Amino acid sequence: MPFLYELMLDENEPEYTVVQHLVPPGTLVGTGQAVAVLSDGKMEFHLPAPKQGLLVAWFAEDGAKVDASRPIARIVCEGAEVAVPTVVPSRLG
Repeated sequence: MPFLYELMLDENEPEYTVVQHLVPPGTLVGTGQAVAVLSDGKMEFHLPAPKQGLLVAWFAEDGAKVDASRPIARIVCEGAEVAVPTVVPSRLG
């Protein structure tokens, strides 16, 4: 049975700006796959999907500020519902 999860930053992460969505809604993403590029104003980071699924909606558009208080995207997963971890962006380069 499918379940939904919302892609969230880890609570210890600072505020970022969404630079670019790397996948459009309707795309199957793999665990750890970069789905967006974020910036903290100094460096750019990849935002990984914490669990495989179908990315169905972006809540944060390009140029939007994001933090741990609100979801960035919604992903539908197959299988039994499990806890999905928050994410820590990884530095590009």
